[in-house]
Amino acid sequence: MGLAAAAAVLVAVPGGLVVKSQAAAAERKAEWKSLEHAAEEVFQRRADAPEAQWRKFPPSGGKIWNQADARADVSVVKRKGDQFTVDVNEITIPYASDTYGRKLEPTTPYVGSNRFVFERDGDHWRLVKDLTAQLSK
Repeated sequence: MGLAAAAAVLVAVPGGLVVKSQAAAAERKAEWKSLEHAAEEVFQRRADAPEAQWRKFPPSGGKIWNQADARADVSVVKRKGDQFTVDVNEITIPYASDTYGRKLEPTTPYVGSNRFVFERDGDHWRLVKDLTAQLSK
């Protein structure tokens, strides 16, 4: 009976490691998605600002600027203590419309590489530093 119990323990341990490994991988994936969402919020706030870079020049064809949709694509996450350094690509698509705000048309997307440092703030992320300038060095 003792031999059977020992065999059961040996069989159970590797399975437990697999479950823990899968749980850790799922947690990392959720963390990446959460950081990606936080970066999208940063990009969207910038895109919505009246002084947004894409608003500096008028759109062609008698159109006016209307709105923009920002997306983020996280490529690297490095954790150091409570801080997460994130390399993320931005894709912001500005939209032009007629003077009544109808007939939205996407224009040339803005694409850029960024490096942000985030910290947890309860259930959300707080942008601590924008290290994007480091990417061009």
